[in-house]
Amino acid sequence: MTGLPVLLGLIPAAIALAGNTIGTEPRAEEAVQGPLDGMVFEGALGPDGKPKDISDSFVFANGTFVSKECELQCKYPARPYYVRVNGNKTEFISETQCPYKDAKIVWRGTVEGDRIRGKSTWVVRRWYWTVENTFEFEGKLVSGPASTAAID
Repeated sequence: MTGLPVLLGLIPAAIALAGNTIGTEPRAEEAVQGPLDGMVFEGALGPDGKPKDISDSFVFANGTFVSKECELQCKYPARPYYVRVNGNKTEFISETQCPYKDAKIVWRGTVEGDRIRGKSTWVVRRWYWTVENTFEFEGKLVSGPASTAAID
């Protein structure tokens, strides 16, 4: 895992359903399923407190999460997501690292029914300073199950 701790009931989606041991990530050749896998949300994101005017798709597949806009614009790859079921909501967190600069995005969100919403924190480390920006995102389910799956 890349610096993303298992926090207060948040467990890796792949571990929760594939029986891996804590501290391991699935190998590329493993077809791992997470409780949100198959869900695709169409929506938007924007700076915290401002209009969400950047169209985006949020995709859960094979135990990973990706923002298609961040993947397209900056090559941020799909990474494992971690979940916690809280009533009828599924909370998730995922961290992705830019492959060519010291930048990462931590995604924290909630899936409830056919909606996703949350915040992402983008951190870029420069020579003498660090830039940190928070973005809000939301979307509506366009593909996948009509309701979130719970972990047994």
